[in-house]
Amino acid sequence: MRLVPSPRFKHPGNLKGFAIPDPRFPEFKESSVEIDLRRCEFVESSAVMWCLIYLLSAKGKGAQCTLLVPENMRVCIYLQSLGIFGVLKKNGVEVDDRNVPVGDQARLILPLTDFESESSVEKVANDVVLELIDSGLGAPNIHPVVADTFSELALNAVQHSESNVGAFGYIQYHESVKVRRFICAVADGGIGIRRSLEQNPGLRARVPYDWVAIELAMQERVSGTQDPTRGMGLFGVAEEVRKAQRQLLIHSGIGALRIEEELQSRAWRTKLFPGTLAYASIPC
Repeated sequence: MRLVPSPRFKHPGNLKGFAIPDPRFPEFKESSVEIDLRRCEFVESSAVMWCLIYLLSAKGKGAQCTLLVPENMRVCIYLQSLGIFGVLKKNGVEVDDRNVPVGDQARLILPLTDFESESSVEKVANDVVLELIDSGLGAPNIHPVVADTFSELALNAVQHSESNVGAFGYIQYHESVKVRRFICAVADGGIGIRRSLEQNPGLRARVPYDWVAIELAMQERVSGTQDPTRGMGLFGVAEEVRKAQRQLLIHSGIGALRIEEELQSRAWRTKLFPGTLAYASIPC
């Protein structure tokens, strides 16, 4: 199976076709998976994490997996700097990244990092605080917001995802003519928000679709654990995002939801993310 994204690969929803096999399920029978980025002139965070999780999940099912890197060297250096090539190769995915240097285009606070437990998230979060201080990037009063947002999204992944490939995340500083911002991206290859909420008997009948489950997960005291006191959850992250031009994107299964300042967004049906992706943009 070959998947060929558009040259400006912003989000898995950009993929052509409707039936992308889900590598989490026993029905997945693909013997090989190839994601072809050769024509890509732009690859956004959501798309990066989709490539990572899809290939790792397919590899876990025994498929021969390959990532064809962009011919555009600038994009290649960016992806190399994030660390995705190294993570994929470490896990047996074929990536021909010869002569692609590691540059500083990504301006990373935290390179692509895996975590499988609450203790590993705590350690990473502590490292993030120190890196933010040392970086001198962004306003100091935003640093705790960035660290707390990343920590909560990462905790949500390790506590609820039941992911066979673990969870991954990174933090990046991005500066353009219009805005300076921190980007927090976390993704896992787990059961997804809908199946997580279904584990709570009181919610099972209320989540027929992924997009409905995401909307419900954004409500206060809604959890698959039946423990209303566990952290601030996605609801808390969403409430923090409704400030000062921040954004939050959640993509789980075939549902997605974007939350922006003072806007009540309605979830939509989209292309498959085999697990859950959380992407937060925080101006600084």
